[in-house]
This record gives sequence, structure tokens and C-alpha cells, in this order.
Amino acid sequence: MIYLKLSVRNAKRSLINYLLYSITIIILIAIMEFSNCIAIMGRLANFQTHSLPLLITIIQIILVGYIDTFMLEQRAKEFASYLLLGMKKKKLTYLFLCEISLIGLFCFLIGTTIGLAVYVFFCFCTPMLERNLSSFLPYKSIAYTFCYFCLAKACCAFHLKQKIDKLQIRELLYEKNRNQSIIQNNNYKKWAILFIFNFLCLLGLMCGIVILPRDWAVYPTSVVCIPFLLSILSFYQWLFGYLYAQRRIKSIFIYQKNWLYHTAVLTSNIKTSATINAVFCMCFLFAAFSFITGRLMLQPEFQLFEKGTQQWMGIMQICLCIIFTVTYFSILSLQIIIELKKASKNNQILHSIGRSNKQLALLNKQQIVIQLTLPMLMAFLVFLFCMPLLNGTINLILPDTMHNSLFKFAGEFFLCILFFYTCYFFIVNTISRQYRNF
Repeated sequence: MIYLKLSVRNAKRSLINYLLYSITIIILIAIMEFSNCIAIMGRLANFQTHSLPLLITIIQIILVGYIDTFMLEQRAKEFASYLLLGMKKKKLTYLFLCEISLIGLFCFLIGTTIGLAVYVFFCFCTPMLERNLSSFLPYKSIAYTFCYFCLAKACCAFHLKQKIDKLQIRELLYEKNRNQSIIQNNNYKKWAILFIFNFLCLLGLMCGIVILPRDWAVYPTSVVCIPFLLSILSFYQWLFGYLYAQRRIKSIFIYQKNWLYHTAVLTSNIKTSATINAVFCMCFLFAAFSFITGRLMLQPEFQLFEKGTQQWMGIMQICLCIIFTVTYFSILSLQIIIELKKASKNNQILHSIGRSNKQLALLNKQQIVIQLTLPMLMAFLVFLFCMPLLNGTINLILPDTMHNSLFKFAGEFFLCILFFYTCYFFIVNTISRQYRNF
């Protein structure tokens, strides 16, 4: 009982950290519930939409796993103290997992309520869907969301348990300040070769889709996602590995302006950072593809399916764009806030050696811009090389009045992204001011 009281007391002291954790879970659960509602209505309309919630579950596992690890780092010294007082590691592990699960359950209730409310509001705002609202059974979507939520929490809990079981008291004492590293400085060259190979395969398959007859184009279309995903993962592994290697060999450009500080921040946990940025890049690309497809389906001049069916598909794609855009900016912003909070001691050191508050503010703004932009780098490469190929193919099946529509819709999407980018930049910068006030 005394250990539980200590845990609750320390949890209250870490209220800000748990607030970030709770907001993240609530956003993901709301998106999950909304996507399950779309999936159920899509099946009623004879569409195969069951893969959407599963995809979001995978994203949730990765992002929640990252935040769980952050919470472990924040409370590592507390756990080491419990072990020194005689608590068994098994009991400590279950106590922490129970605490995380209770917070997750509370977030599940709020998130499902928000998700259902948004879906009902969306149906009433869309006359075509209002008539289907009577056939919608909310308990099905809640049950599916709960199953996916339990799956995500089980995977994260298993990983967290494995991590805690392997840590010793001494490692727990230094876990908060421990950085990841690459064993070999030349490891990034292997990732560069893998990236070039996968990206060339992606471009080759895209050319096959464009050049081959429609009957033969089905084959490259069915496997194009493999080099697509592998090229994203390998790109960010190469990028962070390259920055780490340049930092170790003390390259000249590292010492120009503030690059040494930014490189040190980016490469402090390179394995996690590479994976997280790859996931965010996928979210960004999925949002772009969904927006462009949805806008295309909603064009009256473009008739590929029956009118009602095509409108449903277009609306569903726009909903997917909203889901992935909110996921991208909300969770990425929370991650940046967490990183800025962890770097507050660095700001104190910089302030003590002569950096002014104005210079620290500029440094933090640069860090926010870099971290908001990094996941978009690979997306820009994909758009630069793949969009012209797809645009030429789409023009063959579109009427003359809709030629180059892909470029037009892509421009609209990037204007929306610019709006979100500006808003979230000011939000994160405003919140981060509390970490540089001395």
C-alpha cells in the first residue's frame, strides 16, 4: 500500500508529463473511433475498409511505445529508489503497467466519446450520410476500438516490461540521460545503398504502372508499397546515421551557426528518431494521397463509379486525410514539446555561458522548424519524382478540362499543410517559452 501511495504522489508531481501522455492517447483513440465508424459504414456500402483501423493501430503502437519509454525515463530514478527499498522488480513492473493502463482506460472513455461525437456531427453535415445514421450501431465501433486499443496497449506493455526487466538499478539511475548510439560510424553508408536501391525500385515500378498496358500494370501496383515503405525507413536511418557520423568526425559544417547544437539534439536518440520520423512521413504521404484521391472523386466531370458510390469514396478519402493530418501535427508537436522540456537544462547552461534569452528563443524556433519539417523531406522526394509520372497517366483517363488536376490538388494540399504548419509552430513555440525563462 505504501508503494502505491508513493506512486500516486510521484505521478502527481509528473502531472505535466502525464498530461502530454493523456492528450496523445485521447487524440489517437478519437481518431481510432472515427475510423471504425467510417469502416463500419463502408462495409454497409460494400467497401473493404477494415484495413484503415489496423493501419492506425500500428501507428498508435509505435507512437505510444515512444511515449511509454519517455515516461520510463522520467521516472527511472524513482523506480531505482523503490528497488533499493526492497521492492521486487516484478511488482514494480506490474505497478507501473497498471498505472499506465488506468490512465489509458480513462483516455479511452474520453477519446471514444469525442470520436463518436465527431462522426455524428459529420453525418448530419453530409446529407448523403444522414440517412445511413439510423442503421449505424455505435456499440460495434466502440467494441472494435476497444479491441484495437487492447492490442496496442498489450504490445506496448510487453515491450515496456521487457525493457524494465533488463534494466539494473545503476542503469535506472542513468536511464533519463542515456543516449542511443551507432556502433559503427560507416553504418549509414549501408542504409544509403539500401535507400538508393529501394527508391530506384519504387521509380521502376511507377514507370511500369505508367508504361505497361492496364492488364499488366496490376502486377507492379500490387507490390509498389514494399519499396515505398522500405525507402522511407532506409532514408531516415541513413539521414540520422549520416548526421551522427558527421558529428563524430567533427565535420567543418557542424561548427557553422547552430548546427552543432541541432545535430546533437537530433542524434541523441537516433534509432528512435529515425523510426518516429519515418512513421510521421508515412502519415504525411497517406494524408496527401487521400486528399488528392478524394478531391478527384468529388469532381462531377470525373465519372468512374456510380455517382453516390463515388461521392462516398471521395468523402471517405477526405476523412482519411483529416485523420492522418491531425495525427501528424498533433503527435509531432507533442513530441517536440517533450524534447524541448528535456533540453531545458541545456538552455540553462547556454544562458549561463552568455547566450541571451533572444538567442535561446531563436535556437528553439530553429529546432521546432527542423523537427516539423524533417518528416516531410522524403515526402517531397516522392512527390518530385512520382507525381509527374502519375499525372501523365491520369491525364489519359480524365477529360480535357481536368488535365493536370493532380498538380492542382497537390498544390491545394500543400496550402492546407502550410496553414496547419504555421498554426502548430506558434502553438509549440508559445508552450516552449516556459522552458527558457530564467
